[in-house]
Amino acid sequence: MYLIKILDAKPKSFSILLSICLIALIGLIDYHIPPDISVSIFYLCPIGLATWKAGNCTGLLISIISSITWFIVNPRPINYYSHFLVPYWNTIVNLAFFLFTNYLISELKFTLKNLEKLARTDALTGLTNRMFFMELAKHEINKALRHQETLTFAYIDIDDFKKINDQFGHNVGDNLLCLVAESSKSTLRKIDIIARIGGDEFAILLPRTSYESAEIVLHRVQRLLLESMNQKGFSVTVSIGAITFNNPPNSVSDMIEKADNLMYFAKKQGKNLLQHELSVTLQDAT
Repeated sequence: MYLIKILDAKPKSFSILLSICLIALIGLIDYHIPPDISVSIFYLCPIGLATWKAGNCTGLLISIISSITWFIVNPRPINYYSHFLVPYWNTIVNLAFFLFTNYLISELKFTLKNLEKLARTDALTGLTNRMFFMELAKHEINKALRHQETLTFAYIDIDDFKKINDQFGHNVGDNLLCLVAESSKSTLRKIDIIARIGGDEFAILLPRTSYESAEIVLHRVQRLLLESMNQKGFSVTVSIGAITFNNPPNSVSDMIEKADNLMYFAKKQGKNLLQHELSVTLQDAT
């Protein structure tokens, strides 16, 4: 795994060049060892490397190069085989074995990527899920503390969402959740993070965003959500609790708890409100 991480940090061209060098090295060894010792299995190393790092097509090319190399470095006298086509047949068998390995590695990588995506993504809305959001939020908190930057966190809750499910069914409720996700995401920057962290609860993290800037963004999000839901016939609103930190807390849970309390305060004040505060530390006050 450590070797894979090192190679992942390198460009694809490095892995391709390394694969070719490995083929040359294996071919050189194969040429000098006794003919009754087979090392063809070691060609799987450059094939696997190229396939994993550079993709299926590159792995296919490396498989062909490996087969040709094996054929060239294994010359035999004419009377060595029972039939003159045997070495060509063996080369084809090796190629088939290499190509099958290339296919398996490609499928494995594709499956692992899908599993990684599923582990980090909310299946319904396609947004970041709670677990991965906690990781991203911790990373952004550390960056904000290190560079002394502001950070804004917002907690969004759909008002009376249970009534939608009870009155129209869960399919309609799911459509509403997807609408909220799409509308919110469309108005945010690439560096902003939006996640579904509960049934009808969403979180937005705005890195390097001051109180004034966050106020503009969150009002825009709220307005766009209301417009989108009205256009689709949903007579619901959203309550938002947000807090801007000049010095973020070390704990993601503390940040979520503060925004959550502000969101519930907005609900108690009549719903369809944005409750936004600036967290000021003693150091800021002085």
